[in-house]
Amino acid sequence: MKQFILFLVLLSLIGYVAAEAVRGGHGLVANRQIQARVEAMTKELAQLKGEHARLERDAALLKDKSAADPSLLDEQARSLLDLARPTDIVIVNSEK
Repeated sequence: MKQFILFLVLLSLIGYVAAEAVRGGHGLVANRQIQARVEAMTKELAQLKGEHARLERDAALLKDKSAADPSLLDEQARSLLDLARPTDIVIVNSEK
């Protein structure tokens, strides 16, 4: 009888450890969720790197032009940021 009870206790302990290995905080399910999150963040990083490269290229192009005409840089920045000076005349285009 003692051996049977010991067997059941050890079997339940093995079951508990196996369940934690699958569903626990560091188990297989959590590992899959982390891998999915890493893939999503990797895609987002690639998109952000592409946008960063585009902005760097645009800044380099503006740098050459702004040396000759600083007002061009100011106009481009205000256009991109949708800002206007208080003295500017703004024409609203309803098609945009």
